[in-house]
Amino acid sequence: MVSRFRFGRLRLFLTGFACVAGCGPSGSFVPDAGGIILVTPEASSTSTNYVAPAQADLDAGAFVARDEWTGPCTASANGIDVNLGNSPEAFVQAAYCQITGKMPSSDIVANWANQLRTVSYVRRIDVVHALCAQVGASTCELEYSNPWLTDLPRTETCTRKGSRDVGAVMMFFFTCPGQLNCGLDWANTHAWGMNEPDEIYGFGQSAAGYYVPTNTGFWLRELLDARYAGMQFVVPNVFGYDIQPSTGEAADLEAALTMIDAMGGGMQVGLFNDTWAYGEPVAGALQNPAPSLSSTEAAAQEIYAVQWKPFFTQISKGHWYTVNGQPLIYFYNAGTLTPGSGASAVIARMKQLFQQDFGVTPFVDVDRGYGTTASADAMFSWDTFSAFPSTHVGIETTVTGDLTFANSMVKWDSLGRDAPGTSATAMTRLVKGPEILTQVLQATSSANLLLIETWNDLGEGTGITRNYDYYENGNWLTPDVFMQTLRQSQCSN
Repeated sequence: MVSRFRFGRLRLFLTGFACVAGCGPSGSFVPDAGGIILVTPEASSTSTNYVAPAQADLDAGAFVARDEWTGPCTASANGIDVNLGNSPEAFVQAAYCQITGKMPSSDIVANWANQLRTVSYVRRIDVVHALCAQVGASTCELEYSNPWLTDLPRTETCTRKGSRDVGAVMMFFFTCPGQLNCGLDWANTHAWGMNEPDEIYGFGQSAAGYYVPTNTGFWLRELLDARYAGMQFVVPNVFGYDIQPSTGEAADLEAALTMIDAMGGGMQVGLFNDTWAYGEPVAGALQNPAPSLSSTEAAAQEIYAVQWKPFFTQISKGHWYTVNGQPLIYFYNAGTLTPGSGASAVIARMKQLFQQDFGVTPFVDVDRGYGTTASADAMFSWDTFSAFPSTHVGIETTVTGDLTFANSMVKWDSLGRDAPGTSATAMTRLVKGPEILTQVLQATSSANLLLIETWNDLGEGTGITRNYDYYENGNWLTPDVFMQTLRQSQCSN
C-alpha cells in the first residue's frame, strides 16, 4: 500500500523561548550557530484552509485544532486523507466523499460514527479500509494530514513531586523521509518531521528538520519533551552498527544533551542493548555472524566492543544515567544470541571490561528471556501486556538492597508494521489512549524507578511521544496527551 502525505506547511507562533545559541533578528534562532530555528510570527501557509490560531491560545501553550471539514464532497485523485474531519460524522463523510465523490447515507455515517465512539479497537484507518471495500474501490492509497494548526515546544522543566525516576526506551532507527521504518502506513500515529521538515527543532545539514537521528534537532525535541513530561532519563535502543563513531548518531545525541544543559539540564541517558542486529544483513560484517554465548570471552569482547564501549565513549559521563552511581544498561533478548544459559557469564565478563575502561561497574537489567542470570543487577519482562495480564506492569525488586525497579509497556498497535492493511478486531491487542499509563503511574508511585517501553516506537505502536493524530472515543487527543499524563503524575508545576 502506498501512502502520500499532504498538508500545508504551517507557520509556528512561539513565545517565551530563550535562545541557546546565537539569535538572529526578530528573535529567530540562527541554525548555523547550532541553535533552534524559531519561525517568526507570520500568518502564512501554503494551505488554502489555513486560519491563524488565536494569539491568546498560543500564549497559553494550547494546541489548536483546525476547523471542521464541511466539504466540498469530491473524489480524491491523490489518496484518501485518513485524518480529514474531526468529529466521527465529519470524518466518515470526508472519507466517503474522497473515495466515491458522493455523500454517504445517514445509516453509513451513524454506524461508523457510533463504532468510533464506543468500540475501543475501531480506528479511523479501519473505517477507510471498510468503506473502500464496501464500494469496491480499486485502490485505497492513504494520506495522513495534520489535524492541528500549532506545534508547540514544551521546554519547561519539572519540579518533582516525589522521588521516583521515570525513563523510557527511545528508538532512533528512523531513516526519514520515505524509508520503510518511517513509512506513514507503517506507523499507527505520526510525528512531525516524518515526511517533511519540522520547523520547531529542525536544523543541521542534509537531515535538517526530519525525524532522523542524524539531525540533532530530532534528539533535542525528544529529550526536551521527555524532560517536560517529568522524565529523568531515556535509554536509546542501540543495535550496534548504528552508534559507531563514523555514523554520527551518538555525537548528535551528545550535542543535544549539551544544549539541554544550557537550558537548565535535567536529562541523562542509559543504554538499551538491543541484540536484534546480530546475524542480520543490515549490520554487515560488524555483527555477522552472531557470536555464540557459549564462547564467553569471544562473545563478551564482541558485544562490548560493538555496543557498550562505543556508546559510553561518545556520551560524556555527566550525561550518564546511573543507579547508585552505576551507569544503567538494559540487556534485551531478541532471540539472536544463544544459548541463553551463557548470558550470565558473558554479562559478568562485559562488566569487567567496562570497569577496566571506565572505572565503574554498570548496573545491568537483564531480559527474563535469558532465564536466571546470576550476574544481573535486576531483571525485566519486555512485554508486560502478556507477562502481567492483570496489571500490565512488571515491578521487580533487585537482588541488591531494596531498590524497586518497575517496567511497563503502556500502549500498543502494531498492525501497521506487522499486518499492514488489516483491520483491528476484538482479538487485536490494541490500546489507543493513556488509560494504562495512568494505571501504571499509580501502581508504581512508591517505586524508585519506572522504565516505560517505549517512548517512540512508531511501528510497534508503543510510543507515547508527541504525535499529531492520537484519536480515541471519537475525539482527537492532544499531541502531548501522554506527556501531560506523565507530567501530572511526576511534576508539581
